[in-house]
Amino acid sequence: MTDRTNRRRAQRRRARRRRALNIAAASLCLLIAIGGAAVLAVSLLPRRAQGFKPEVEVAAPLRDMYRDPPRADGPTAEPMDEVTATPAAEATPEPAPEATDAPAAEPTRAVTAAPTATQQPAPQPEEKPAESLAASVFSQQAAPGATYADPAENGLLSMTRSYPAEQADGIFMTDAKEIQMGSSADYARLEGVTTFRGSNYRDGGAYGEIPENPRRMKVVWQKGIGGLDEWSGVGWTGQCSLVRWPADLRAQMNIDAAKRDKDGLVEVLYATLDGHIYFLDLDDGEETRSPINIRAPIKGSLTVDPRGVPLLYCGQGIYDVGGKRVACGTRIWSLIDQKLLYFLDGQDPAALRGWWAFDCSPVVDGASDTMITCGENGVLYKVALNTRQYTGSVAVSPAISRYVYQQSAGGKMGTENSVAVYNHYAYFATNIGIIQCVDLNTMELVWCFDGKDDIDASLVIEPEADGLVGLYAANELDKRGSNGTSQMFKLNALTGELLWARDSDPIHQNDDNGGGSFATPAVGKGELSDLVYYHVARTKDTNGMLYALDKQTGETVWSRSMTRYGWSSPTCLYSPSGKGYVLVGNSHGLLRLLDGRTGKTVAEVELKGNIEGTPAVFDDMIVVGTRASRIYGIRII
Repeated sequence: MTDRTNRRRAQRRRARRRRALNIAAASLCLLIAIGGAAVLAVSLLPRRAQGFKPEVEVAAPLRDMYRDPPRADGPTAEPMDEVTATPAAEATPEPAPEATDAPAAEPTRAVTAAPTATQQPAPQPEEKPAESLAASVFSQQAAPGATYADPAENGLLSMTRSYPAEQADGIFMTDAKEIQMGSSADYARLEGVTTFRGSNYRDGGAYGEIPENPRRMKVVWQKGIGGLDEWSGVGWTGQCSLVRWPADLRAQMNIDAAKRDKDGLVEVLYATLDGHIYFLDLDDGEETRSPINIRAPIKGSLTVDPRGVPLLYCGQGIYDVGGKRVACGTRIWSLIDQKLLYFLDGQDPAALRGWWAFDCSPVVDGASDTMITCGENGVLYKVALNTRQYTGSVAVSPAISRYVYQQSAGGKMGTENSVAVYNHYAYFATNIGIIQCVDLNTMELVWCFDGKDDIDASLVIEPEADGLVGLYAANELDKRGSNGTSQMFKLNALTGELLWARDSDPIHQNDDNGGGSFATPAVGKGELSDLVYYHVARTKDTNGMLYALDKQTGETVWSRSMTRYGWSSPTCLYSPSGKGYVLVGNSHGLLRLLDGRTGKTVAEVELKGNIEGTPAVFDDMIVVGTRASRIYGIRII
């Protein structure tokens, strides 16, 4: 009985185990079936595209360092201050708040974009502005307004051609960035003077205010520099940049420790004929870091990126060194470590003239991340920089668009002046005096005007309250011979129409140095807002004249002899009360501060050597170099 019972109990236990196993197996099958259905359902859902980004970000640079990855001991892969181009308006179906700086269908006043995380002081005007103008004044459209300014009618140019963007380093980046620059007062976010004559209008050259009722100028430091071949010191146009760096950016730079830690350091950056770019302390003239040596004379003026991005731009004017030809072009350096980032070669296959020099001081449009410059090779360059900034590092990947032309008349092509920009129009003049207005967004000629002779002085732009945009210019006495007059004139920048022209005193060019106006005009503001100043060299009886002309009529308000000729551009300065002055140097080394309304001498100082370069001013400090291999720091007292 017991054995039978035990067998039955064992059979029941085996049956229960089989039922349990069958239930478990069935459950597992059910779970597998459910899971498979879920996977199938998920697989049938629409998939999101790989790497999807919002459409507003399409034009932004990628976030890696491309061919220059971060070093193990360098910046991390996540940028702190990445600089991106503002997306074009049509790239965003529904306008987003961050796209407000982009050009709209109806142009509005452009605001220069700053690097994302860089904390910069608010832009300060270089000089006292005349008055507040309507935003529409800064975004008007240009078209020829007279037969003599219409390229289809005047026959000044036999051909114009544009070349679309070409990537310099083989990395694809977009250059579809609309340019729309605003007022000169909005050009720079840095404190100081960042380019020749201060802005895209070329209407400044001074930052801050000079003391009230100045009486004298005193040399507080001077630095000796060198020469190269027959070139020495500082030549034409020879203006330095003066920059007060934000503390966080200064801390990243290779500035000497004592200077890097100095509160409020203002750095002088000066390109010279001995082939160097010097870095000095504005207060004492001591070097803040080692010079950059390009081993070829530089006779133009350099540019510091106005956004506070640590980039330095400089053209090269001479390429015969020691009897040998050397590379010549415009260079871009990092101001973090002074590393050369890019070389724009003047020996350009697109150029129609085999002269490679760049005397032009580039202008930078921060909002579109674009550099604009001209060469003596006859090419206007629009360079989409595609800037990427990281903590302790900066890089560019340029995409280059070109505009070239052929002149109908004989004579040298090419440009020695620094291009000026209003809205999206570039203004420059050629070596036979043809002034051109080119649309930077289409790279097409809008109008051109015959300035009658070589124009090396930069053109100056000034929008006026009634909507007129003035363009001031002056020519030389060159292709017309050695006796005659120079013309000072004003055009309508939008139409190319001549508003007035005035002859200088008679000129006699008695050696290889040119006669006429090599100096860029200075437009008065505030108390001087009705005057424009022209400096003319080689006048027959006086050797040099400074003219103060009425902006509306061109009539002479006052003029005075400079006793020696001069190529240095006059610079307007203002005291806290708004009193206006004019600073101008001559070839005998005499630097004068004049009353802007009367022309009477307020103060003067004698320097050693020809003042071919143009002074730059930061508050009460002037910096200017001479051909006698000296750079001077001069205080206005």
